[in-house]
Amino acid sequence: MVKTMSEQKRVKAGEKVGPGKYVCVDCGKTYEMTDAEQDLRHCPACACEMYDCFPITHIRDDVKTPEDATHPPKRS
Repeated sequence: MVKTMSEQKRVKAGEKVGPGKYVCVDCGKTYEMTDAEQDLRHCPACACEMYDCFPITHIRDDVKTPEDATHPPKRS
């Protein structure tokens, strides 16, 4: 199952997070995490500690972003 943009959750710096896209709620800077169990740091751009989290939990190789999950590429 793929989580879409409408299914994001908010996480705080210092939490252990898994793979996904993390968007700073203050400045909008995006970070991609690829490894499991990483410590989420304060945003280096603005020092904010809150992020919107878009976990990547897909099984299709061609779905790489939350936008792809909303509008998946056509299978060939």
